[in-house]
Amino acid sequence: MTSNPPPVNPVEIARIALKRLAERGLPPTPENYSQFYNAIVTIKSPGTKTSDELQHAWQVLCKLDDVLAEARDTTAQLLESLSESGESMAASLGQLHHARRENPALLDEQAHGTVTALLEDIISSTSHLHASVSSSHDDIVSIRESVRHIEEDLAFNRKMLEQDPLTGTLNRQGLDHLLALEVKRAQRGGGKFSVVLFDLDDFKQINDRFGHLVGDQVLVHIANLARAVLRETDFLVRYGGEEFLLLLPETDLHGASYVADRLRLVASKTPFMHHNRRVEISFSSGIAELHDDENGRALVLRADEALYRAKHTGRGRVEIAE
Repeated sequence: MTSNPPPVNPVEIARIALKRLAERGLPPTPENYSQFYNAIVTIKSPGTKTSDELQHAWQVLCKLDDVLAEARDTTAQLLESLSESGESMAASLGQLHHARRENPALLDEQAHGTVTALLEDIISSTSHLHASVSSSHDDIVSIRESVRHIEEDLAFNRKMLEQDPLTGTLNRQGLDHLLALEVKRAQRGGGKFSVVLFDLDDFKQINDRFGHLVGDQVLVHIANLARAVLRETDFLVRYGGEEFLLLLPETDLHGASYVADRLRLVASKTPFMHHNRRVEISFSSGIAELHDDENGRALVLRADEALYRAKHTGRGRVEIAE
């Protein structure tokens, strides 16, 4: 059963909008507040967006951040150049005044006045340009900071959208993007990549006997045990109601079988207890290793077919995909 995401809390959005205004030193005018409020509502409504849409928005913001970074660096270099030019022209004007005092015959008064006026105009223009560029530079820095805050909000929303709320693992929506990346990485580098799909045996009996609340606790228990046997580079996905998928980069069939056996051993030595009574838990597993010419969906499908054979030949079995 799929649960709908919680509605956006207007009080929370208002608080974030006011915080963003304060961070940028902007007055909380109705126009500024409305602009920030609407922007935050847009990115704080994951229920109306798919993971791909959030991913695309995040990528666009990353590109915008790169452009702003280049603009910031360019304006910083221009500021330095303008500052050096202004100092150089001011020094030249000082030298001209000094030379006029030391040798009045060097320049007649009219020529001296013309050159002086020209240099003063150039210095004044450079000063105004420096002030304008400085203001633009500050604006770019402020905008980039705003973009980074929005990136953080999008990243948070994307993480929440791709996370199973019960077990804290990835969900099916978070699996697609990650699986495609890992398959490409393995095929590009010529590495091994395997998956283990396991399903709790007779889970319905646990729900019927102890209730769904205990059933949920069993799922959390199994997810925690799976995390304990995985490496930092591995991934755990809640694939279905009581189905979990392990993504194992740089792992062949032998390594994947070892992980599945290790998980079964840990589960047997770390039982789930309910009112001081041991609740028997077993699971069946299907294992598949990536072929050179297949995609992630085909890989998981082969693991699912192996799991199907394991489920129909007895409890607690492991089958290797053909």
